[in-house]
Amino acid sequence: MEKKFTLITGASMGIGRALAEECAQRGRNILMVALEGPELQTAATEIAQKYQVEVHPLGIDLTAPDAPLQVYNWSQENGYSVDMLINNAGFGKGDIMERVPLVVYQTMLRLNNQVPFELTYHFLPHLKQQKQAYILNTSSMEGLMPMPFKAAYTSTKHFVTAFSLSLREELADTSISVSTLCPGPVVTNEDGLKRIQRSGPKAKLVVMFPHQVAPIAINGLLRGKRIIIPGVVNQIMILLNNVLPLALRMRMLRKIGSAIIPKKEV
Repeated sequence: MEKKFTLITGASMGIGRALAEECAQRGRNILMVALEGPELQTAATEIAQKYQVEVHPLGIDLTAPDAPLQVYNWSQENGYSVDMLINNAGFGKGDIMERVPLVVYQTMLRLNNQVPFELTYHFLPHLKQQKQAYILNTSSMEGLMPMPFKAAYTSTKHFVTAFSLSLREELADTSISVSTLCPGPVVTNEDGLKRIQRSGPKAKLVVMFPHQVAPIAINGLLRGKRIIIPGVVNQIMILLNNVLPLALRMRMLRKIGSAIIPKKEV
């Protein structure tokens, strides 16, 4: 029987690594794509040894020209049959818009939007050949609400959500199921922890850790859920956001968004 693989971008740390571990725990072979470095090699070795599955790492800067095509060609040249594509790589930056260097925004747009779009484009013909295939795109709760003081990031996640929902319907009559992961605040590094701490004690109600998000994400993906929102409180927040008048909703989001940057900069 042909071996099947799950390809995960941003797989060396944070949500990406947690997703890799979750899939490996279920007996799935993993293709881990992330920036070259000791974190990637260590994660691949540890997961392979712990779960006794095949794990193949690819160190690459996904923002480089043609990097998504290089990833696809690498999988094909090595005979890796991918039936689950998880577009997880991305990053965010919260601040008053003009205080962030333009190059940071350009890199964000490339990694958060162009890269998952191009990877999906390249892998679609291959995925359509599978008896059953899955695409999971990591968005954010902010992909369902426009967050002030994170204008660029929240816009990139709105793109991911819209792209995923649209593509899902386009592929409705195929063997491919498309899901969108929309987590709330997730502690993946020290900077993220500091931002959450600045948001005050209420942030603890919605904050999660990667190992909590991963099983919810994969369960939702395998069940064919359209949008996966980890956490009951987060789900309630999205429901409330959808029913509030726009003006009130934006005032509330502005208050929440302003908490992510130091008070002296607001």
